[in-house]
This record gives sequence, structure tokens and C-alpha cells, in this order.
Amino acid sequence: MAAAELPFTLITNVTRTLQTAVAVTTSPFTGTQQVQDWGGEWWTYEIEFTARQGADGRRLSAFFAALGGSRDTFIFRDPLVGYPLAAGTALVNGAGQTGNTLAVDGLGTQALLAGDFVQLGTLGTTRLYQLTADATPVAGAATLQIVPKLRAATMNNEAVNIKTPGVLLRLTSPAPASIGLADIYRFSIAAREAI
Repeated sequence: MAAAELPFTLITNVTRTLQTAVAVTTSPFTGTQQVQDWGGEWWTYEIEFTARQGADGRRLSAFFAALGGSRDTFIFRDPLVGYPLAAGTALVNGAGQTGNTLAVDGLGTQALLAGDFVQLGTLGTTRLYQLTADATPVAGAATLQIVPKLRAATMNNEAVNIKTPGVLLRLTSPAPASIGLADIYRFSIAAREAI
């Protein structure tokens, strides 16, 4: 199944965490620490939805049921993230980029700020990145400092979604529907980035 987009935006709370595959060992004798960074990084989410009633609740229940628990993926565009008022159409400026920087062009003059998000890829290759430093475009170009590291080498002129970035998620367990009197549905899900 192709990655479906979560079509509902009535959300009360989002907990987003960048998980890293880092191990720390502390000596019980000296207190010194050794850090091993295995390089893995991924987003995890806990999402609470506003109460839904009737057909709206049943539709959201059906969306989660169709995912088959952890079998299929979906794209989530966090409505609680403040999107930058950036103009222009951002594009990757240079093929083969890797690591924690991304050169882009096609921006307007609006600065992107630390904490803003950008998206590379579409459907099953959708990847979400967060800026860790402000980036002020010069002649529409800027180098973005991002986390996590780029998942794959970039292609020149690849689209960079700065207006409504999303992340490709997979439920970590089936999404329970709590159904109360008056046909009221409540949902709370846990998901992790599908990489």
C-alpha cells in the first residue's frame, strides 16, 4: 500500500522526539564516560486527537484499521508546527549532499529559523528534517543545518517542502479507538519514522 496521508488535523497534543542510536558507558570507579554513536536517528511521535463524533470518528477509526497496525505507513503533517512564511520554491542546490547540511536555492528573502522543518521526498520516501540554526537566504540560496543526517545523497533540483513538511510514520502498535456514550471517539497513537 502506498503511504496514505493522515487526512485529519484536529489534534490536541503532539510529542515529537528525535531518537539517536547512542550508547553511553560510565565507569563505576572514575565516573568517566565513553560514548558510542552508531549513527542511527529517527523521529518518534505520540499524537492525541480531539474527540470525534459519529461518522467522523468512524472514518478516523477506519483509517487506522486500514494501516494494519505496523504493516503500512502514513504521512503526518503536524498542524501544531509553525510553518515559515517563506516565499519561492526551494530546491536542492547540488547533487550528492550528505550529512547534516543541505544547500538549497529558490528561496525568497524570508529567513528560515532554528526549529523550522523541511521535507525531502514524496510518498514512501518522505523524510523530515529540523533546522538547528537560522538560515538567511542570499540571492535565494542558503545552507541549512539539519537533523537528522540526510537519509540518502540528494539529487540536484529535488523539491524541498518548506511550507507543509511531513514525515513518513509507521504505527508502533494498533491504534485503539475509545468509544463512549453519544458515539464519541477518542484516539491516541504512537508511531515512529518509517526508514
